[in-house]
Amino acid sequence: MEIRLTSNMSAEEMLPLWPGIVRCLEKYCARFNDETPENIIAECAQGKRQLWVCLDGGTVVLTPVTEIVTINATGRKRLLLAEVAGERLDECMPLLREIEAWAKDQGAETSQLVGRDGWAKVLPAFGYAPKARIFEKAL
Repeated sequence: MEIRLTSNMSAEEMLPLWPGIVRCLEKYCARFNDETPENIIAECAQGKRQLWVCLDGGTVVLTPVTEIVTINATGRKRLLLAEVAGERLDECMPLLREIEAWAKDQGAETSQLVGRDGWAKVLPAFGYAPKARIFEKAL
């Protein structure tokens, strides 16, 4: 299993991966209806976010999407693990260290994931601790 940052890949390397990338993003967007695959891809292409691919051989199994955000009040940078879509999460989780190392090279001091309650079972093994809960209400 390996992880690659798509912005570091050539068009030729990316071409066979697009069906798997789109499949993963569509799966995520079907669950959370406030995002679209087209928007995610566009923001990654513009450099606002980063699209990663977890590969088993040449097969895309997971597509983490990240963003480096700057906290206005302090100027500190944070890695935001924005969307994670696909399958075989448990096998891919050790690859998170590579994303974190990349983020540290970009100046990020912390990493944050906003996700469903199921993440509370997975993340402590990787050094993450709950900091807050997000509550939402439809208006």
